[in-house]
Amino acid sequence: MIFWIAVGVVVIGVGGVYMIRNVSHDPAVWHVDPLTAPTPDTPNSYRMVPVIEGYEPVTQERIDRESPIYDANPALISQAFDEFVLRQPRTERIAGTPETGWMTYVQQSEVMRFPDYISVLFLDLGNGQSTVAIFSRSRYGHSDLGVNANRVERWLSSLSSFEVE
Repeated sequence: MIFWIAVGVVVIGVGGVYMIRNVSHDPAVWHVDPLTAPTPDTPNSYRMVPVIEGYEPVTQERIDRESPIYDANPALISQAFDEFVLRQPRTERIAGTPETGWMTYVQQSEVMRFPDYISVLFLDLGNGQSTVAIFSRSRYGHSDLGVNANRVERWLSSLSSFEVE
């Protein structure tokens, strides 16, 4: 009897891993505007948006960090960001293009391949400057142990040479 219970647990475990690794990444669900997408009730997301002095907040959702301002147009920043992100392990773009300045990526965790979705929107501030809004969130689980925040910070470090001091 214990043998069959163990076999059942293994079969369920393998099936669960297979399902997680092969889940569909539907752009209609995951390609969202990082400024307006609702913040989940769970602490497994991270949102960075511009907070510009003298203007109303650009979102009513929770803001985890203020976005930097870049001394470059959004087309240039978007292209550089996209090239960097697509070189990251287990990462692909599932919607949008650098030309539109609005993309959504999926990055899967190393062992279990849990998917996280990262929606990015580059904004033109005029005068050759731009900024970015990013909403990174986990598909599964309750806490992400800081993975989404660390990812956003690491990915944005690729653009640090463009930041306005």
